[in-house]
Amino acid sequence: MPCDVKPGPFPDERLVRVKTDGIEWCGFVPASGLRTPVNEGRTFVYTTVLEVHEDSFIAAFPGESLTASSVRGSLSRVTSGPLQT
Repeated sequence: MPCDVKPGPFPDERLVRVKTDGIEWCGFVPASGLRTPVNEGRTFVYTTVLEVHEDSFIAAFPGESLTASSVRGSLSRVTSGPLQT
């Protein structure tokens, strides 16, 4: 998911904010949880899809959440990317 990144409290951690299509999430994510491990700026954060419904999904983010531990999003906004099982 697209995100804004700022430095975190530790060298290998980033403060990440996702705000898109009704999804708002904020938390501390390991640098390895980002598509491009930037220290500050914009990139994408990897998510784990927990559930898929007819037109939506529920996903969780790596790291420590400052808001909800999972989010619901619309399948119409999903773009293809690497999948891990």
